[in-house]
Amino acid sequence: MSAGDEIITPVSKPEAQALAEIHAMRGLTDAVAALGRQVERMNAKVDDVRERVIKLEAREYERQIETLNDRLSAAFKRIDDLEGTRDQQKGAKALVDWLRQTAPWLLAGTAAFVAGIGIKNGAGS
Repeated sequence: MSAGDEIITPVSKPEAQALAEIHAMRGLTDAVAALGRQVERMNAKVDDVRERVIKLEAREYERQIETLNDRLSAAFKRIDDLEGTRDQQKGAKALVDWLRQTAPWLLAGTAAFVAGIGIKNGAGS
């Protein structure tokens, strides 16, 4: 007898029906188990794809954040430059205002000093 040979034994109709149902249930159980394994493999693939998408999105967000940080740094530098220029302008304006207020007195004092020296030199001759 070879492995492919079947032995047929007579069975009663209720017994044959029960065996057929058992055989069908085993087939269904095997099919459900195989389907469960396929679902598990698909879930693993979905999880892998989800993780890859998350990583891609994270990289994109990091690039956007770096770009925004660069732009923000450039804006802060421009603000610092503008504040420096403003401070220089304020200092120059304050000097001009001080000279405008003080110049007549300085000129008068200098003229008096020069005149005093001139008188002293003239009187001492």
